[in-house]
Amino acid sequence: MRFGLGQFTLQIPPWDNRTHADLYADTLELAALAEEVGFDSFWLAEHHAANDGYIPATLPFLAAVAARTRRIEVGTAVLLAPFHEPLRIAEDAAVVDNISDGRLNLGLGLGWAPEEYRMFRAEHKGRGKRLGEFAQVLKGAWTQDRFTFEGEHLQYEDISITPKPARAGGPPIWLGGNAEAALRRSARFGDGYFPPSSATFDTLPDLAANLLAMRKELNPEQPYRFGSFQNVGLGDDEDDAWRSIRDGVMHVRGSYMAWGQSARDVSGAREAVEPFEEQIRATCIVGTPEQVVAKMRPSLEKIDALGFADTFTSVILAPPGTPAERAREAVDRFARDVIPALRS
Repeated sequence: MRFGLGQFTLQIPPWDNRTHADLYADTLELAALAEEVGFDSFWLAEHHAANDGYIPATLPFLAAVAARTRRIEVGTAVLLAPFHEPLRIAEDAAVVDNISDGRLNLGLGLGWAPEEYRMFRAEHKGRGKRLGEFAQVLKGAWTQDRFTFEGEHLQYEDISITPKPARAGGPPIWLGGNAEAALRRSARFGDGYFPPSSATFDTLPDLAANLLAMRKELNPEQPYRFGSFQNVGLGDDEDDAWRSIRDGVMHVRGSYMAWGQSARDVSGAREAVEPFEEQIRATCIVGTPEQVVAKMRPSLEKIDALGFADTFTSVILAPPGTPAERAREAVDRFARDVIPALRS
């Protein structure tokens, strides 16, 4: 089992007085610290047009992280495929993979916010099938000198991209989603799967086992990976730990609720979801380091025993609005007091 940091959204909620230049600098420092203290990967999410600056361009930022580090893997969780041209992403990802010397992971998703689909004039109908074709185009472009693809939604004839990625076969492609069709799409076309961060940790082993069975049915020859993202708060007790991440977690969840209603102003997002605080808290892992280890270990051991080629869990320790110094303390404490215990 490997451990990642993120997924970072790089939002600035109303109580955070930093500029995005400040936040980006702080986050790059945090990525370097994560590598130093023993994390294995760093992840970014993507959304568009939110008035809190939710990061819209993941690959440029990951290139900056790659340039600041030497070992830690970097990844998108997720890049929203309907809003991108596949060959452009194939080229951009290949460049980042070369900057990082083969450390890029490319998570792809569909998105769901109506405003984003309108903004990019993206077709909602058929988006799932198009995502499967998107993944196939990336693999073909990365692994073949000349590439032709004839799909229902995407067609390319005799194309070539250079440079090729540094990693043989290209960056692993992770496909997420909740629906049965999304799970089967990942099992058929993806190199790995991760669920949304709202999934409760104790449900992950059954989900992972189901996915591995699908993989053996749909694409048994290729190795398969499983990852997850989890909000984690560390403190002197469970209430103290929840307070350390509460405002940021609530802001993110409130943002998603607002976007589902076609709103892009998320200045009141935290307050909007206060009636659901207990349900949101239940999806997070909070407590002392010892309590967090006890809560995470059973699911991680079950997932590890299933036989995936690679597994990771990535922790969101510093949600939006977390002061830089407190974020560094949380990263250092998790690496010092939680990771070694879970690996022992």
